[in-house]
Amino acid sequence: MGEITRRFKVFISLLKKAYFNWNRNDPWARSATIAYYALFSLPSLLIIVVTIAGYFFGRKAVQGRITQEIGEFIGVDAAKAIENMVANAALDQSSTWAVIFGFAFLIFGATGVFFQLKAAMNNIWNIAAKKNTVKRVVINRIISLGMVLVLGLLLLVSLVISAVLNAIKDYLASISPSITMFLLDLANFVISFSIIMSLFAAIFKWLPDVKLRWKTTYLGAVLTTFLFLIAEYLIGFYFGQSNPGSIYGGASSVVLILLWVYYTCLIVFYGAEFTVQYALYKREKVEPNEYAEPAIYQELERLEQKRGQLIDEKRILDTLQSHSDKEEEEEKRAKQREIEKKNKKHRE
Repeated sequence: MGEITRRFKVFISLLKKAYFNWNRNDPWARSATIAYYALFSLPSLLIIVVTIAGYFFGRKAVQGRITQEIGEFIGVDAAKAIENMVANAALDQSSTWAVIFGFAFLIFGATGVFFQLKAAMNNIWNIAAKKNTVKRVVINRIISLGMVLVLGLLLLVSLVISAVLNAIKDYLASISPSITMFLLDLANFVISFSIIMSLFAAIFKWLPDVKLRWKTTYLGAVLTTFLFLIAEYLIGFYFGQSNPGSIYGGASSVVLILLWVYYTCLIVFYGAEFTVQYALYKREKVEPNEYAEPAIYQELERLEQKRGQLIDEKRILDTLQSHSDKEEEEEKRAKQREIEKKNKKHRE
């Protein structure tokens, strides 16, 4: 019992430390930035995800599943707006170059939100990327594309499991219909929880430029998943009761998408901060990879540059002040000479 109490106190302590660091890193502004990028990345991202999963289950079936899942969270209208983004988007296949450039812009757009999320994760771990080279930019985009492919894979797994559960449901309904719904609801929750947790663990593991073990990410991913599912219910309830997008008219779907991404990012950032605190508590060996360094080095460099800039500005101000003092002195001497001339004329 004492060990359980001790672990509980440690957990609460980690939650508090994670909150203080989360609030200090200004998650509100960063979440708003990523929500903005996500709005433009969403069509490209969904096209790739739907294409991957649609290859096995059909494009319409996948689009319907996405609409259903998103609709439960932010409403049917916003979900249908997202579905229309995917349905109306297509690469121009009039020429080979059009396909190549279209695909390149598709990849660039889809990876944009993960690119920004990566920068936020680096900030949470107090590291900074070294000077970007072409090689590093390409690697960052590949990692971001990998996250897109993970989304497609998880959606594919979700569809496969749904198909299996439906088959089991039909079989159990004929044997014991009373327990069928309970078991299926429990199975759906466990599977959904596992899929979402896997996604968060992958984000915490792959996006920041740190060498981190999978084991270190699991507790933070579990906490983030719990918070995400709770927030999903609360925000869905809030959207359903208050209808915050109604005052925006035709733009309500866009507003709801932005709010959805915004609140999700707040939760993800808190989960990442908790992962940092857990790693510190466990004294895990966490260090930047070859493409990053502790942020303090770049902060010191910026302070040194700022110091040099302030010295130059002070030198300029001193020079201007010196010129101003000389001019004032000349004016005083001129006035003194003028007074002496007047006094001389008056004596004469």
